[in-house]
Amino acid sequence: MLLLFSFLFLCLGTESSNDDIYIELTIENVKTTEGNMLVSLYSDSDGFPYEPKTYFMLPKDGLNDGVLVLRVKVDRVGKYALTVVDDTNANGDMDKNFVGVPKEGFAFSNNAKPRGLRPPLFDDAVFHVGENGAEHQVTLKYF
Repeated sequence: MLLLFSFLFLCLGTESSNDDIYIELTIENVKTTEGNMLVSLYSDSDGFPYEPKTYFMLPKDGLNDGVLVLRVKVDRVGKYALTVVDDTNANGDMDKNFVGVPKEGFAFSNNAKPRGLRPPLFDDAVFHVGENGAEHQVTLKYF
């Protein structure tokens, strides 16, 4: 009986695993192959967009005609927002000039626009990731 319970537990545990949930992210208007793409992921408004709990520094392998397609793994089904930085010098930060204007390309999910000199709200950038993942597209903006 114990063996049967163990077998059922293992089978049910395997079925409910969410190890294969990804966002397929298409990034358009990438200007250079130099550096990395810095993708920050947010599952709630806490820290958005400056203090990510999860981020990825991904190579630009596969950049084709200004378009880069990346796969970003998520932990679970739910709502997310993301930021993307074309980290051309691979320092892990968005570089800005002396008045705070970004020197590297950037984007927010849903192509949410900044509100004047302030970033968009989490609610402007949020999108849903289902059991089969999600496809999302952003266009980098450069100043």
